[in-house]
Order: sequence, then C-alpha cells, then structure tokens
Amino acid sequence: MNKDVAFKSILNAYSLPTAICNKHGELLECSGSFQKLWPSHLSRNVRDMFLESTRWQNDWRMVRRNKIIELIETRLCEPLHHHMLRTSRLGVHDGELLFLIELHPRKEFTEGFKSLAGYYLLSQRQKHRSHMINLQMQNAIKESYTDPLTRIANRRAFDERIKEIWQDAILSRHPVVLLSVDIDHFKLINDKLGHSRGDEILVQVAQCLDKLLSRGQDVVARVGGEEFSMILPDTQPDGGRLKALSAVTAIEMLRIPHPASPVAEFVTISLGCSSYEPRPGDNVKELITAADKALYFAKKAGRNCASYTDVKKQTVSLITA
Repeated sequence: MNKDVAFKSILNAYSLPTAICNKHGELLECSGSFQKLWPSHLSRNVRDMFLESTRWQNDWRMVRRNKIIELIETRLCEPLHHHMLRTSRLGVHDGELLFLIELHPRKEFTEGFKSLAGYYLLSQRQKHRSHMINLQMQNAIKESYTDPLTRIANRRAFDERIKEIWQDAILSRHPVVLLSVDIDHFKLINDKLGHSRGDEILVQVAQCLDKLLSRGQDVVARVGGEEFSMILPDTQPDGGRLKALSAVTAIEMLRIPHPASPVAEFVTISLGCSSYEPRPGDNVKELITAADKALYFAKKAGRNCASYTDVKKQTVSLITA
C-alpha cells in the first residue's frame, strides 16, 4: 500500500473533518469534509489556519500538546473560527513524524468541557464538604472530652484515659502515679465572691496544674466542681511525691485572694497522691481509692498540703520536702 492510499484509509475511518500533516504543519492529505471547510487553494499549511499568524508556531505547539485549556484558548481564522484543532501523533512514516488533525465544533467541545469542569468543581466542593464534616466530627469528639470552662480534659476523658494507661502499665510493668486535687473551701469562694469569680479561679487553677505537666502522656482533668486529677504514667513514687509538692506550692504562689478561707489568705489546694505498679488482674479502682484516701488525710491534716498512700504498706503520711 502506497503512502497516499494509506493516508486515505486512515482519514476515511473518521467522521470528523481530518487531515494528516508533518511536524512543520504541512498538510499531506485531507478528508473530503476537511477540504470543504478548508479548501486547498486557501493554504496547504496549518500555520495559516490560526487567527494570529505571527504566533502560529506557539499556537501549533499548544495544539500538539493537546491540553484542553490551551486548545480552547487557541483561535482559528475564517472559515474555521467555529472550530478548534485537536491532534494525535500517528508516528514516523518514511522518516517523517506525522500528526492527525481533527476539526471539532467549538461549541460542542466547550460545552462538554464546561460539563467536565462543572463536574470537577462539584467533586471539589464535595471533597471540601467531606473534609469540613470530618473536621466538625473531630471537633465534636474533642469537645466531648473537654471541660467547657477550663478547657482541660473532663471526667469522661479521665475515666477512659486512666483505664488505657492502667492497661499499658500492666503490659510494660511500669508504675502509675495519680494525684487527686481539691481546692480548699471553694464553696466559700462562691458564697463570698460569687460564681463568676469562682469560675475564674477554677480556670486559673486548671491552667497552673496543666503547666506542671511537661510530658504529652501526662493528663490533668477536671473531675468535679472543684476537683481535679493528674495522671502520671511511667512515674516512680518519688517523682509522684515531688510533683505533688510542686502542685501545692504552685497554686499557693499564684496568690489568688481568698478572703473567706480559714486556711490562708490565698487560694490553696489539698492533694492526695498514690502510686501503683499493676499486674494482670489488678483493678484501677485500687489506685483511685488510694489517692482519695490520701486526699482525705491531707484535708484532715489542715489542708494546703499533700499526702501519700503507700499501697503496699497500707499507710498514709504527709509529703514533706
């Protein structure tokens, strides 16, 4: 089969107006429908089809790249101004790189593109919406574990986290320290200074306790009205007792006035500390009960102090520097 016959057979397989050209834009063969739109007497080179003949090389390069945006932006002259060019590479024939040219009605192509663009924009909006919904869900979950006033962990977060830490401690055989904290005579603050001032003090105490925790695994939570708990995973008893003293001192050093307190002129706390190295079968309630027992001891000892429950010895004593 000679070259001309081969070209004709290729062109006759297409319903669109088509032509074959080389990389320089020279038209080698055209279909009948192509010749009707672009008679041979007009030109035998693609460069003359472009509206801006001075930049035909740039336009021809963009057409060969076949990118939709660039195709739409490339304008053809009369009588092809309602059409646009698309190309596909045929390959090398007799040492010459050849291209197949298709003339598409611009309106049909751009409308199809708009539909495609609309679908893309819709998919992007849906993707953004899904992302926003996921963020809202994450925020909602976070809020469900956060105390709305103090912005630290709430009772729900404490209950779940201490169970997780307890199980981790069983596997790793590391001790867990729990500090139970109570603001001394907090009811008198509300009675004397009002609930708004009481809320402000709760926030100040929560922020102070939170700053005492330097590790990401440590937890401070508001577990009641004026009650807080601090969980210190993988912490030895001496470290727990030291942290307990630091907490008592840090709150006292805030110098928050408490005119109704029989203990001191400033806000103070009582603190109970316990440490436990759990084994399989042990219950986390043992750690919580021991910390509460130590807190009760601190209150009975005059408040503004910390005490420690030795679970093994079943003894409670004040923590001293």
